[in-house]
Amino acid sequence: MENVKDNLSEELKALICKLSDIKYCNVVCSPSNEIEEIHVLAGTDRNIKQMVRDIQSAISARFGINIDYKVISIAQISENDFKDVRLQLQGISVKNIDNSIEAIVTLIYEGQLYEGKTIRVKTRNNKFKAIAEATLLALENYLKIAQTFYVEDIRAVAISSGELCTCVIGYIVDGKEELLSGCSLINSDESEAVVKAVLSAVNRKISTIS
Repeated sequence: MENVKDNLSEELKALICKLSDIKYCNVVCSPSNEIEEIHVLAGTDRNIKQMVRDIQSAISARFGINIDYKVISIAQISENDFKDVRLQLQGISVKNIDNSIEAIVTLIYEGQLYEGKTIRVKTRNNKFKAIAEATLLALENYLKIAQTFYVEDIRAVAISSGELCTCVIGYIVDGKEELLSGCSLINSDESEAVVKAVLSAVNRKISTIS
């Protein structure tokens, strides 16, 4: 249960973003894991009061936490003004070469393929880093930029139902640094979970810069 609490804000964000008409979400928790703020960007198809009730109900059902509606703020934006770029995973190749790991990640968007490749010394954590870095290189190929994203941290965290891949991705533009976080449950394929965690961290940022 301790590890679940450590990742409460990320699990809340993942849950809220699954709700109808919600595009983006950010959750602010105190050091003691009290939910202080929930910020949501949503479409205009649904009533704000209904979305607030949905968020309260989902959090109560999933985590047993009762949320005051006052901590929830929702901004709505028309779909015509909203460009949601979502690159999808097309393929992953991970090869052991002597004492090294070679990772190749291929992403797809609107029928176009974008590939990233990196090599690291062979350890489990470096395997995660190699896959994450290859994913970021593929993203940079899509954006036609270089040396903008980097892996600040990535690891597997134990939770009550298994393991969660969590990552922090750095984003630098015009000398300013921003940290983006993402996560994905590790099921049968931990390599796929790494890519999905990275995409969950950066896909929304890409929507604003592509």
